[in-house]
Amino acid sequence: MAIFNYRARDKTGQEILGNIDAPEEAFVIKNLRQSGYFIVSIERESQFRLEMEALLTKITGRIRSQEVLFFVRQLSTLLKSGIPLSSAILSIKEQTKNKTMREILEKISKDIEAGVSLSDSLSKCPQVFSEYFVSMIRVGETGGILESVLDRLTQLLTQELEIRSRIKSAMSYPIVLVIVAVVIVTFILATVIPKFVTIFETYEAKLPLTTTILLAVSWLIRSFWYIPLLSLIVLLVWLKKYLKSEKGRYNFDTFLFKIPLFGQLYLKIIIAQFARTIGSLLKSGVPLLEALRVTEKTVSNMTVRRIIQDISASISKGESLSEPFKRAGLFPVMVIQMVSVGEKTGKLEQMLFDVANFYDQEVDYAIRNTTAVLEPILLLIMGSVVAFIALSVLMPIFNLIKVFRR
Repeated sequence: MAIFNYRARDKTGQEILGNIDAPEEAFVIKNLRQSGYFIVSIERESQFRLEMEALLTKITGRIRSQEVLFFVRQLSTLLKSGIPLSSAILSIKEQTKNKTMREILEKISKDIEAGVSLSDSLSKCPQVFSEYFVSMIRVGETGGILESVLDRLTQLLTQELEIRSRIKSAMSYPIVLVIVAVVIVTFILATVIPKFVTIFETYEAKLPLTTTILLAVSWLIRSFWYIPLLSLIVLLVWLKKYLKSEKGRYNFDTFLFKIPLFGQLYLKIIIAQFARTIGSLLKSGVPLLEALRVTEKTVSNMTVRRIIQDISASISKGESLSEPFKRAGLFPVMVIQMVSVGEKTGKLEQMLFDVANFYDQEVDYAIRNTTAVLEPILLLIMGSVVAFIALSVLMPIFNLIKVFRR
């Protein structure tokens, strides 16, 4: 069996993202077509990646987002089959490999048998199930639409994982490129260049400025290698302490939006997450102020959290939703206009879903554009460094060859 990630559209044109355990791709195609979906793309999940993630989970005991998604998807399927909630959770537990997750599911099953609601039981594990997740489940229980809410959560979690996966895939090559370049250049400066120093000193070669600079850098690395290392450790410790303070975290989160190339990409990801979360809560029947409060808990960026707090305060005073959006100065004009139209037409949750879907596509474009720009820049920088080292070493050698010919 393998895992296949798919992208499809339903009869209304709504984009559907998900994954299926299947022996081959033909099975996935047949399954999706029987469900009435138009297939956009199907990709097989890397087996090596799955094995590495499973090994990491086994070592650390950490519960991955994929396991939460598996729990939600399986629970939805089992409940639709008429299996009681407690039995369904025990069945999922038997299929779960993560020891920590198995223990959590065991506790949830016992809570339900004791008369505790699913949402209250899930709320005891905030490190696994977010407040947003619990709120959605509570709405489903209260309104008798738990299966529908679980389907919606499955789609939302799948979309979030898809975005994270695309970002990781896009950024992995530039990061590896930088690391390899730094290691190779450091190795050359620390081990190869000193051998040329002996040759230059023996024949008293006249050294160009570039060679003098290169030798000075090589000497600093060999003699004082511990200074950059200690400086890096001190910087990381200070940064960790600074980010723990409210002011430091706010300044850092605001700075993220201003980083060239990455700032706009990060903003689009935040807008998509923000719009989808509020839209889902509103569609499930959660009041706007409560939806904003829950969304505030799910957003990691402190700047956006403060904006949500200001929006909540403005709405409490009787203002429309679009006005505080406009004052925030962070959201694009299109978002503000769509929110305004949604309020006036009474279709706010649908407009928010449209915003989320639009920015999901924008994130795709931004990722491609960022990597397309970043890769040649990195290659140009690496090429310049290599050329500088090569010229700095070869120019004195050419001078020596001229001397020997005389």
